[in-house]
Amino acid sequence: MRQKLRESIDFREFARAIGEIVRFGEGEIIFRENDVPACMYIVLAGSIELTAHDKVIETIQANKALGIVSLLDGLPRTATARVKEPCELAMMDEKHFRYMVEEVPHFGWYVMRELAQRLRATNAEESDYQLT
Repeated sequence: MRQKLRESIDFREFARAIGEIVRFGEGEIIFRENDVPACMYIVLAGSIELTAHDKVIETIQANKALGIVSLLDGLPRTATARVKEPCELAMMDEKHFRYMVEEVPHFGWYVMRELAQRLRATNAEESDYQLT
């Protein structure tokens, strides 16, 4: 029951209230691989393609986040984020991110789920690569 509740929560309204709203057009770059991180983003509308070493690794849709890992560890970005469809994002720096984790119920679970899904996708892709 709790898992269904966490999965059904739409964090876009929280993100819209807390973060700075930014808009990007198709083809625009949000950040590049190896950029120094300053924030993370929650996609409010549109879609974003993540690439690493010129290879598409994932497409991020509405109510999904990007840039979490770099915000957490402070290391350079591991991917380039290019807008696939015009998008609206809630941009959150570390201060706002910490506020969301500490004050918004289930946001920590949302972040952990995002990271777990990305890890599983990366592991599956790595397994496919090793089989070929």
